[in-house]
Amino acid sequence: MNNKKTTKRALLSSVMAIVLCLAMLIGTTFAWFTDSASTAVNKIQSGKLDVALEMSNDGTTWESAEGKTLTFKTTDNRAADQIFWEPDCTYELPQLRVVNNGNLALKYKIHITGINGDAKLNEVIDWTINDAAINLTEEHLSAGQKGAAFTIKGHMQATAGNEYQGLTIDGIGITVVATQYTYEYDSNNNTYDAGAEYPVSNSADLVSAIAAAQEGSIVSLTSGTFLLSASQQVGEGVTIAGNGPAATTITTSTTPSGSKNTGLVIDNQNVTIKDTKITGSAAITSDEYCGVLDIREGGTTLDNVVISRSRSNASCVVINGGVDSGETVTLQNSTFKGGFKTIHMVDGANGTVVIDNCEITGIYTFNVNSNSSQDLTVKVTDSKLHGWTSYGRIKEAIFTNTEFSKGSSSYDYLRPYADTTLTDCTFDSSFLMGAGATGFTIRINNCVKDGVAVTAANVQSLLLDAGDMSNLSGCVIIVDGVTATLS
Repeated sequence: MNNKKTTKRALLSSVMAIVLCLAMLIGTTFAWFTDSASTAVNKIQSGKLDVALEMSNDGTTWESAEGKTLTFKTTDNRAADQIFWEPDCTYELPQLRVVNNGNLALKYKIHITGINGDAKLNEVIDWTINDAAINLTEEHLSAGQKGAAFTIKGHMQATAGNEYQGLTIDGIGITVVATQYTYEYDSNNNTYDAGAEYPVSNSADLVSAIAAAQEGSIVSLTSGTFLLSASQQVGEGVTIAGNGPAATTITTSTTPSGSKNTGLVIDNQNVTIKDTKITGSAAITSDEYCGVLDIREGGTTLDNVVISRSRSNASCVVINGGVDSGETVTLQNSTFKGGFKTIHMVDGANGTVVIDNCEITGIYTFNVNSNSSQDLTVKVTDSKLHGWTSYGRIKEAIFTNTEFSKGSSSYDYLRPYADTTLTDCTFDSSFLMGAGATGFTIRINNCVKDGVAVTAANVQSLLLDAGDMSNLSGCVIIVDGVTATLS
């Protein structure tokens, strides 16, 4: 009997031990034999395309010609301001050569560019390279190679008549345009860059390049000044890229717009203009509905551009009704100055306008003055607005890390007619905020005026316009999550 009890106890203990072990194993991971293998991959380094232009007065000693003003040579060593051109004369510049300072092979062409002033005079001047006509012959240089020396001469035609007397040409430049050449191999062949195109160096070529550009194309510009022809059409998905606002300037033409003349109309989607200064023709109508750029389709991006409008009431940028709900216009890393309404959004612009890292100065920095833009959202980040900022009954305005201050008109004012959120914004000492109407909400989060934090307790005395309290009292003003009580 005792043996049976002992056996039962032993079996029960064994079962409990097994159960306990299983319970412990539920939270336990097994150890497995493992191994791994790896290998290093050589570093990835992009190539560098770097073309340079050098000059020499004796054919032996060479120095950089970039950024310098070359002087035509004469046998009697006359000063530059004493060299006068007359029929059948020939003058030459110091010797030049092209150098490949990069580590990629390149192809290049040489242009005479930048003719300003009395361009008519250039009609009777024949330019040559090594006594042969400049015909934009393509040359090639491998990495580190120096090209052969060449001499550029200008010859005034012997038949030039009296109509060419007293004319002046300024700003003549010698521009070398370069791009990749089919030399380096990838894993398959050395022809992957066969379609590489040259940057554009003159206005006529710019017009042609834009006309020929397909969706996804980039029309690259050299340094210099370019004029767009009347009613120029920039195709869908095309990018126009300059060499930086300090180096490249585009002057827009005028485009008929009803009884007025506006500037360059962008009426295809996903157009990008970047890295350039843009000026408007003097013929643009003095009207806030006309602009240096007139944007009428979504997807438009202005990136690192400078637009100044010192004369008239015309705007720098007009954003028009073709920007539909769900579409975006982006203005970024740019400076806009002048005009009555510097950025003017009008007549059914109902998408989203993004203003990021921009500085805008004007009587109105931006303005929305349209009853048909009620689905429009404006988002401003990391920007400076100098002047009166006002917008009608749009869907919403959102300002983040934005500086509000006095503009050229001495207006220090924000007047919204729509729901508005201001976060991490600063206001100068005289800045005031009003309300164009009642019935909307203004949210102020972590904002400062003249070094003083804006709170629900001081917002009325510190920031709000006492002359507009009838409208402000009909709005909900929330500061850092607390609803302000207005008297």
